[in-house]
Amino acid sequence: MNTAKKDEFCEEIPPLQEGTPIYVFQLPVRLWHWSMVLSFLVLIPTGYIIGKPWHSISGDPTYLFYMGYTRMAHFIAGFILSIGLVWRILFAFVGNKYSRQVFVVPIWRKCWWQDLLSDIRWYLFLDKTPREHIGHNPLAQVGMMTCMTLLAIMLLTGFGMYVQSSDAWFLQPFQLVVDFIYWIGDSGRDLHSFHRLGMLLLMGFIIIHLYMVIREEIMGKSTLVSTMFNGFRVMRSGKGG
Repeated sequence: MNTAKKDEFCEEIPPLQEGTPIYVFQLPVRLWHWSMVLSFLVLIPTGYIIGKPWHSISGDPTYLFYMGYTRMAHFIAGFILSIGLVWRILFAFVGNKYSRQVFVVPIWRKCWWQDLLSDIRWYLFLDKTPREHIGHNPLAQVGMMTCMTLLAIMLLTGFGMYVQSSDAWFLQPFQLVVDFIYWIGDSGRDLHSFHRLGMLLLMGFIIIHLYMVIREEIMGKSTLVSTMFNGFRVMRSGKGG
């Protein structure tokens, strides 16, 4: 049996029993997570191609229409990403406390900083055992909140570019993004640059995220990958040491 400790919100949690599942991530959160994964798999390669088109492809453009299909796939994935982000924010108000952890980071609490330092030491191989967390650990909270911020920037810049060639009424508020870019002295081309920079930063986040997930799944005290499929976290014996 493990000793009790405080969780990310500095609340006392009961001792975690090995093999006893704890329901952490609700179905809407899991669906949002995997929809984001699929969206990234489409958005990143199509976005790169849009920025640097293939010029050596052979065939009649009328029948190939590869750039049109690429843009269409990018736009569809972008709308899915947008709807998913709005849904995820709204669900934070009605879901369990773990659904709010990526939006509420208690930086004003000393215990949170202590756990964050412990997590950093654990991932840098400076500590032999990690601290127990039922939901997101503090380091994951910071990472996911950073990801949310990047997603918001990507959506603003993406729709800012899209509204310049669309008369759809629900997109017109994003004209403010274009106005802001010109107000700070940049050109419309710089909107593309900011969007591409956001893509590169998101790619960096994905690499770090995968490292942390794989490492935690192998060396951590609790399940991680399976938790994002079934929602249950299980403490395992002989882990983290």
